[in-house]
Amino acid sequence: MLVISGASPWLSEGRWRWGQRLGWLLVLLPLLILLPQVLGSTDRVRLRNALVLDESVNPAIDWPASAPPPSFKREQAPASAVFVEQVRKLGLAELPGPWERSLAIASHLLSSAPVLTGGPIQSDLQRTYQRIVQDGEGYCGDFVRSFMALAHAAKIPTRSWGFAFDGFGGHGHIWVEIWNEPLARWQLLDVFNNVYFSRSQGPLSAHEVRAALLARDAELRMLPIAPKARPGYVEDAKAWEYYHRGETQWFQWLGDNLESYDREPAVRITGSLSRSLEQFAAIATGVYPGMAIWPMAESQAAHAHLRRLKTALPLLGLSLAAGLVLLLLSALRLRRLRPALQAWSREHGHVLLVGPLPPPAGGMANQCEQLLRLLKAEGVQVRLLRNNPPYRPAWTGRVPVLRAVVRLLAYVLAARREIRGARVVHIMANSGWAWHLFVLPVARLALGRGVPLIINYRGGLADEFLSQGPAHVRRLLSRADLRVTPSAFLQRVFAKHGLSAEIIPNIIDLSRFKAKTPAVAASAPVLLVARNLEPIYDNATAIRAFARVREQFPAARLIVAGEGPERAALQQLCEQLQIAAAVEFAGRVNNADMPTLYQRADLALNASTVDNMPISILEAFASGVPVVSTDAGGIPDLLESGRTGLLVPIGDAEAMAAAALRLLQDLDLARRFSLAAHAEAQRYAWSAVKPLWLAAYDRAGLARQAAVAPFPSASA
Repeated sequence: MLVISGASPWLSEGRWRWGQRLGWLLVLLPLLILLPQVLGSTDRVRLRNALVLDESVNPAIDWPASAPPPSFKREQAPASAVFVEQVRKLGLAELPGPWERSLAIASHLLSSAPVLTGGPIQSDLQRTYQRIVQDGEGYCGDFVRSFMALAHAAKIPTRSWGFAFDGFGGHGHIWVEIWNEPLARWQLLDVFNNVYFSRSQGPLSAHEVRAALLARDAELRMLPIAPKARPGYVEDAKAWEYYHRGETQWFQWLGDNLESYDREPAVRITGSLSRSLEQFAAIATGVYPGMAIWPMAESQAAHAHLRRLKTALPLLGLSLAAGLVLLLLSALRLRRLRPALQAWSREHGHVLLVGPLPPPAGGMANQCEQLLRLLKAEGVQVRLLRNNPPYRPAWTGRVPVLRAVVRLLAYVLAARREIRGARVVHIMANSGWAWHLFVLPVARLALGRGVPLIINYRGGLADEFLSQGPAHVRRLLSRADLRVTPSAFLQRVFAKHGLSAEIIPNIIDLSRFKAKTPAVAASAPVLLVARNLEPIYDNATAIRAFARVREQFPAARLIVAGEGPERAALQQLCEQLQIAAAVEFAGRVNNADMPTLYQRADLALNASTVDNMPISILEAFASGVPVVSTDAGGIPDLLESGRTGLLVPIGDAEAMAAAALRLLQDLDLARRFSLAAHAEAQRYAWSAVKPLWLAAYDRAGLARQAAVAPFPSASA
């Protein structure tokens, strides 16, 4: 047996739960901050650019190929064989210089495919190159990468430039410079748009092109790289407009290491999943080139935004890592604490009763209230998790969707709190939305924390719900430590669906009811219907039966104790049957006032079409009031026709009227039924039901102990 000494392990559990919450906060906070930066592709590019922003290099200061900045990632890997072979085929060695060889490479990319169709390729170097020359695909970045790979094979130094339209995000352009060693100068090519730039002295560098664009130099010219290939722009004016749009947001890529990038294992693995993942993997492994922004007043705000992102990202990453570590550590500690918590709860824990309370009064609410009160009177530690508490704040109850959200959120938070220290969770369950909203979250919390779980199912529509409902309903029921139903009827339904269940009947607090002896006044009997005014209770049949009774007893009266959506229709029916003056709609009656109504009644009618174990019939039994009921659902297991009352077919007003008249006209028969029913009610007294529930709580705990393998250590 596990021995627990010292303070309650729940104190330690509480500290680790707070650690868990802090971990979630440390994880979620950076994710929420980063979320706007990753929703769109241009935002992800901006985030990437912030990560690689290099403030140590000023692109306005030019440098020769032989003396790059220290942070420039110069390619050290040899060129791929496919590019070396293509350089040989192009005969570049026979061309006079780097510029002529560069034009040949660019012309090869622009002219090999029959048609250039465009579109991003986003693949590795060799596939990108093949799709350009064979299929004519590719955007500016694809052409630049392929050009630089071929230039590397031809031993021509390169560097790439870009400009943006959206604050250094994903919208912009990229082009490439080659180092012309004999001339000791850089020369710029816009391969994708099939142009280079010139004035009187020949091809210009990026610095010269930029200066000319800003100065609106009239001598600046665009010349075609491959005259027979398609131009980037048919109209020169459109091209100049394009270049001028990006003239204030220039930047330089600090690297030509495309082969090293392409061969990095992490890049290849993540590249098959996502382009963004590939780029972030390259950054993490150090093969992604840095980005240097050309300082300008017009781009100062966008530049500053990247700086802030770059500063914040390490802090956010640290928060995320710390949160994950704390979550893992908390999970491990809580796992090790579980045996100690379970042992402590078995010895000192409370019963957590989950269900509704009046108002409104109803079968489940009344049973929950009685069980809670009677358990407390027996000295059992019991707490209630109410699933129909008053709305807080009260005004939310007037807003249809909001009130459901507020109540459910409060309910789940309360469940998390109340399950701590519980030795067993006892959920009163019903079908439909009530199951999904009130049973499902608490049951999963209990199972997740290893707390014994009893599902006390009470829905008359059980067969339909288990047959037609989601599969997870049956799975959850099968995982409960005990399934309890109040009737043999529901036990049979569960067995039909392969689920065992114990029977613990509903409770009737006999001390609240005084048994009377039937003594019907010759001319003025009082009939009682104590069901809510809902379609499944078919109160219209009871009213029609009463109308027939009135034909024999003109002074008879009917009390309808309940409320619901059918009220107006039922009142209209009374008008049509000309019995409105004899029918009293008492509305919703408090549970405490029901014994007084039964003392007034000479006969109880129940016309329900779907039912399990109606509390109203049990209350009539305890009050000595004879009952006529339909034979719906589990009622025949409760009321034995001809001994404790009379049963009639569902929806048969004539049969119900005939049975009612039989009892009203035969006092001896009514008294025999009354005595037998009162004796039957003793089976549902607290003295009979109490040991069943106390034993069920113990068995649920034993079942959970048997199901859970012990951990080697349970120290707090």
